[in-house]
Amino acid sequence: MKRFAVPGIIAIVWSLFQMYTAMEGAFPSIVQRSIHVSFGLSLAFALYPLGKEKRNIIQKLLNIAFILLPLIIGVYVTVEANRLSTRIWFVDDVSYLDFWLGALFILLLLEASRRTVGYVITLLAVLFIAYGFAGPYLGGLLSHRGLDVTRMVDLLFLSPDGIFGVPIGVATDYVFYFILFGAFLEISGGGKLFIDIAFKLTRKSKGGPAKAAVVSSGLMGSISGSAVANVVSTGIFTIPLMKKTGYSKRDAGAIEALASTGGQLMPPIMGAAAFLMAEMLGVPYVKIIYAALIPALLYYISVFVYVHLKASKDQLGLMDEALEEEKEKLKDRIHLLLPLVILIILIFSGSTLSTAAFWSIVSVLAVSYLRKNTFLKIKDILSALESGAKQSVKVTIPCAVAGIIVGTISFSGLGLKFTSIIVELSFGNIGLALILVALGCIILGMGMPTTSAYIMAAILLAPALEEFGVNLFAAHMFVFYFAVLSMITPPVALAAYSAAGISGASMNETGVRALVLGAGAFLIPFVFVLNPALLMIGQPLEIAWVTITTLLGIIGLVAATVGYFFTNMSGWIRIVSLVSAITMIIPETITDIIGILLFLFVAFNQRKLSRRFISKGLTT
Repeated sequence: MKRFAVPGIIAIVWSLFQMYTAMEGAFPSIVQRSIHVSFGLSLAFALYPLGKEKRNIIQKLLNIAFILLPLIIGVYVTVEANRLSTRIWFVDDVSYLDFWLGALFILLLLEASRRTVGYVITLLAVLFIAYGFAGPYLGGLLSHRGLDVTRMVDLLFLSPDGIFGVPIGVATDYVFYFILFGAFLEISGGGKLFIDIAFKLTRKSKGGPAKAAVVSSGLMGSISGSAVANVVSTGIFTIPLMKKTGYSKRDAGAIEALASTGGQLMPPIMGAAAFLMAEMLGVPYVKIIYAALIPALLYYISVFVYVHLKASKDQLGLMDEALEEEKEKLKDRIHLLLPLVILIILIFSGSTLSTAAFWSIVSVLAVSYLRKNTFLKIKDILSALESGAKQSVKVTIPCAVAGIIVGTISFSGLGLKFTSIIVELSFGNIGLALILVALGCIILGMGMPTTSAYIMAAILLAPALEEFGVNLFAAHMFVFYFAVLSMITPPVALAAYSAAGISGASMNETGVRALVLGAGAFLIPFVFVLNPALLMIGQPLEIAWVTITTLLGIIGLVAATVGYFFTNMSGWIRIVSLVSAITMIIPETITDIIGILLFLFVAFNQRKLSRRFISKGLTT
């Protein structure tokens, strides 16, 4: 039983608790959320203990205390749930135990955050706590009435706007189950199935491994919801193959980073931030799926087009035939797609997200028994329960820490003040405001999980766009997109850096290359803010028109970046292609028509040159 030592036992019990509440019904929110965070903290301390292999007695005792204390506090909240759920925060007294256990819980959360997700979000939370105390001593827009220590504990531990607020509620009620579903699918062989399907579809195409990276990362990322995890799981297969067929180390890493990052944007599951968006906007998650579909497809088309044009320009080879023969026949595992189909049906039929995920997990178990090679044994089930909980730690902890930030922002009114700052700095120009908000999202996302970056951006930056009359849905989708894209944007591009570790390229070069290759993806959010039809808001003809013009604009932009379209492009043709892309992105009929005409000119000109080269027996 060494495999299921302390971290494994905590993880399995946590997963079983969540499955039980999905089946029998959740406890009152304060109980459900406090138990969830307590398990998350306890597991975090078990996974990341003090000291190395040889620990002294003090370190051992401290590690035991760190593991047990969150669970004890969770039990306290559960026992006191009736009183805590009916008290009025900032009005009712904070008891002695409330204060000390609350203060301890906050400190434990910050320490767990430091150990699991790093210093960036932890220091940011500490900064906001300090801001809560320092409000009366600050001048100008940053000033507020301030908090003392007791009121700070009241706000962060006892109120519905703190640690047990909306972010952790989403992690508890939705995200955990989808991570667990992904863990069961991975254990059953579904993850490998996605990769094999991608290789099968692209095996006879130029730059096949790179295209397989795009397809497999889109499929896997939609399930995992983590850019870095996606890079690690698919990149170990795709990056070496890309290098083998002629892609440079830098390009191989950048392509994988781009493809993996887009998984958080791809329905039906996307990432934790998408569930938060549905909660913050008060809309069904299905509406998020509809809105995200066209932009996500355009994102992946932009990466796919780059891969194809690059492979055509550099005459990169096909996939190794020997590798194809080694692939296990897809028909032996194709039945593992059924749970994903069931999940989609349940989501669109109106089931709650936790119910849909629960029955999808059950369906993985049932479907796995259809063939001997996918049969899940008891140890496999325990491994999936363990893996799902361990993966959830890096969502639960940031969401709980985000509660600290959200609570302080809500109390101080900082969100409204940020809106005023953005409006002033942009001089009332929406284009400049969009650029400032995009930069703000990327800065907030540096070294932070996407979920935390989105929460910050949604509270601080999205309201500024609403001041300019931007559709509320489009404003939140805009900041969501750039929170995701921060994973491939230097100076801190976590997905690109992870890919660089596999490819052997320089981290900075890979990050910059991912930024350049993702130029088309960076333009998509500007399009749907200026014309929400891209989010399926509007009439069918309008949606079709903006989709087509954006698609052509992306192809023109990527072609200009690569310098190839049917054949190599001259400098002036690349400029024309770039201009056509920009004009089609501007939401005006006349600019769209000009852009389409320029694009057609470039296409016909390049096609004509290509045929001329071929007729003369020259390479294009």
